[in-house]
Amino acid sequence: MELSLSSIQDLVKEIKEEMFLNIDPYSFVSSSAYDTAWLAMVPNPQELGKPMFKGCLEWVVNNQREEGFWGEFDGHGMPTIESLPATLACVLALKKWNVGTKEVERGDYTCV
Repeated sequence: MELSLSSIQDLVKEIKEEMFLNIDPYSFVSSSAYDTAWLAMVPNPQELGKPMFKGCLEWVVNNQREEGFWGEFDGHGMPTIESLPATLACVLALKKWNVGTKEVERGDYTCV
């Protein structure tokens, strides 16, 4: 049975649609604590004193590691080197909006 290029493309499209039907496409992109923290610091020009991206600030508050840092672990169970700037950025975002006092203290302690 010989398949034409267009029939192969149709099959690929059909398989993709079935595979990704109930999946959030953004779940394939890992969130970066560093980038999220910087977005959380952007002020809303329409609401003075409030963040433009409230969801990013909420993410920072809710995604601190139990150990006190934001970021990933390496293969040995230690924070990666990228966790230090990520943690500093997250602490800055929380301090900017005066939220997450407990998280700020834990993050400050982690960076010392």
